[in-house]
Amino acid sequence: MELKFSLNENDFLEHQLFLASKTDRIKKQRRKSWILVSFIFFGLSLIFFQTKNIMMVYYFLVLGIISLIFYPFYQKYHYRKHYQKFIRDTYKNRFDQIATLKFAEDFIETSDMNSESTINYSAFEEIIEIENYIFLKLKTGGSIIIPKLKVENILNLKSELKRLFQKHQIKNTEELNWEWK
Repeated sequence: MELKFSLNENDFLEHQLFLASKTDRIKKQRRKSWILVSFIFFGLSLIFFQTKNIMMVYYFLVLGIISLIFYPFYQKYHYRKHYQKFIRDTYKNRFDQIATLKFAEDFIETSDMNSESTINYSAFEEIIEIENYIFLKLKTGGSIIIPKLKVENILNLKSELKRLFQKHQIKNTEELNWEWK
């Protein structure tokens, strides 16, 4: 089976956001900064309470409550923008370049305008399917991104991938309801 498609900025962004949402370090970092910002506002409110400055107590108390409620939305937006800038800088020469994937019995051949490679199925750790993408995750940390909307017969692809990856005992994960939070 052979696939030809191109990836755009949004394809790389969705992949990066998915990885970030599954990385424990990033999840802990996001939670820690949310708690820290809220704690600082509540701490300042307590300090002003001790100095009897009631106006500032209410001000920082309200900011603390607002940060508890709305900081996760700000973080979601901030991380998206951060990864967008990273992708524009890092992958700008790979946007809209035709990539080819050829699935053989024991390996996948990949090629684009810059390179060609052969990847044995033993190098894959997992196949992950989300609503609009299939990610073929390598043990080395990289991934092959397959945008479902750019593949002509997605059902054939999914059945072929399932067959090949079962044959080589590679984990298959479906997260069709995943969204960036």
